[in-house]
Amino acid sequence: MKISDWIVRAVVTLTFLGLLVSPEKWGWPLGLFSFAVVGGWSILYPQGILGWAKTAHPSLDVDDRSIWWVPRLIGCCFVILVLVIALALLLK
Repeated sequence: MKISDWIVRAVVTLTFLGLLVSPEKWGWPLGLFSFAVVGGWSILYPQGILGWAKTAHPSLDVDDRSIWWVPRLIGCCFVILVLVIALALLLK
């Protein structure tokens, strides 16, 4: 397994734990950071997200380049969402 996959899993796990421990304090910062990391990772490495989806759908071929646009589109939406929220918080 790639080191990037472990890093993304750690970020998502820390976000989940942070939301359990102190949602008011850590909810927005960790949530936005997690969305940014997962979005960027899915744009740069779509096989990783497809590998996560493969656990639910074993017939999925992660090396099929014709379906890589799906995780990249979702990743772009995540990154755009983070940028819009960050910009809104800065201009507030």
